[in-house]
Amino acid sequence: MSGLAICRAVRDGIQSKTFVVILALLTINWPHSIGVSAFVTTAFAELDRRQILPPLPGIVAVDSLTIARGERPASELWITCSEGPQIRLALNTRLPIEEEFARNGTRSQERTHIIILAENIRTVQAIKSAPHMLFGQTTWRRDDENDVVLTPPLSVEEAGLLSQAFLPAPPAVVRIDIAETGTEMRGTVDGRAIAGFTRRCLENS
Repeated sequence: MSGLAICRAVRDGIQSKTFVVILALLTINWPHSIGVSAFVTTAFAELDRRQILPPLPGIVAVDSLTIARGERPASELWITCSEGPQIRLALNTRLPIEEEFARNGTRSQERTHIIILAENIRTVQAIKSAPHMLFGQTTWRRDDENDVVLTPPLSVEEAGLLSQAFLPAPPAVVRIDIAETGTEMRGTVDGRAIAGFTRRCLENS
């Protein structure tokens, strides 16, 4: 496989087991290749972003549940439980913003908009009638690889709206917008799982 083919595979978000095996074989055959090592590191960093809850700015999560996941860019959305008790949403992604417009660091009081579509239908009526959530005090932390977005605590009403939006099945589209851009994911659980998580957090914390 040529270097150009590898670039295209990574660019297109191919993260299958076959692709990982190919990268491993390339690394074994060319142990001194800096370029291949960089590709391997990048591929696994993308996978890690979708599997591990990152450290969250200002809080310590005692429990979490993945509720949505995206592939390009690799993204993960969690509902989290922290002391208080408090329910929040935490997103780890890479927002398509040039460095000159968004430098590394932590920003607070960012405006975040979430829309949840049961089906991948983008008509005006479908978007207008879809559940929306708007947060005006979101914390956004950006580094060289990741954008971590943490909402303020959800009210009981907001937690209920979230669980209802994931019924009767995981939604086809969960879109989060911040700083005039955003990312889209597919739901991974239904509203019953979210309601159960919320109940356990509020009862046990």
